[in-house]
Amino acid sequence: MNNNKNILITGGNRGIGKGLVKRLCLSHNVIFSVRTEQLGQKTLDSLNDKNAKFIVMDVDHLESVKEAISSLKSLVDHIDILYNNAGILISGLDNNETALNTDEESIISTFNTNTLGVLRVTKFVEPLMKPGSRIINISSGMGQLEDMQDGHTAYRLSKTALNALTVILSKELAFKNISVNTICPGWVQTDMGGPSATLTVDESTREIVKFSLKDKFPTGKYLRHGEVIPW
Repeated sequence: MNNNKNILITGGNRGIGKGLVKRLCLSHNVIFSVRTEQLGQKTLDSLNDKNAKFIVMDVDHLESVKEAISSLKSLVDHIDILYNNAGILISGLDNNETALNTDEESIISTFNTNTLGVLRVTKFVEPLMKPGSRIINISSGMGQLEDMQDGHTAYRLSKTALNALTVILSKELAFKNISVNTICPGWVQTDMGGPSATLTVDESTREIVKFSLKDKFPTGKYLRHGEVIPW
């Protein structure tokens, strides 16, 4: 893809999201979402880059998404790449709950953010996307059916559902030539992944961005480090 793209990244104030913002705003116009004005300004101050802007959006709530995308339209007239990155892992990796012990509220809350949140954002951003635009959903190997393990039930279910949503959207948006893929970023040293993770944020986002900007771009695929992996 050519330089100077308009890019929207959800959950851009920390972890992989912030890493993507830092890397991409060097050459592109980046808008990232945060839950509060204070978080947005704090993140913006740490970046010190004129190519980055933020919008306040809570992907858990439809009205918040609708209002945020309305404000987005005052910043740009189109979006070339959407990174659906915002996500939660309730209680973190240390709370390895089993399926039979998982409370329903945890599952519903996790689905609301990790799966429905992606659908909400995509629904309102899609009209701003031209043919050739790209949607990249940040998933996880914990949602991979071929290597499914026990524990972290709510998170695993939400990411498996996100992978399915990716395939559905790739088919529904094919008529408009909008590509939709899902990426496993690897085990990354973030608040969610913890300090023992095998990849730094910089290492993970380097691979994500490298894939995202490729001239030859697939759709409806599940990838890790630029390589297609089984669902």
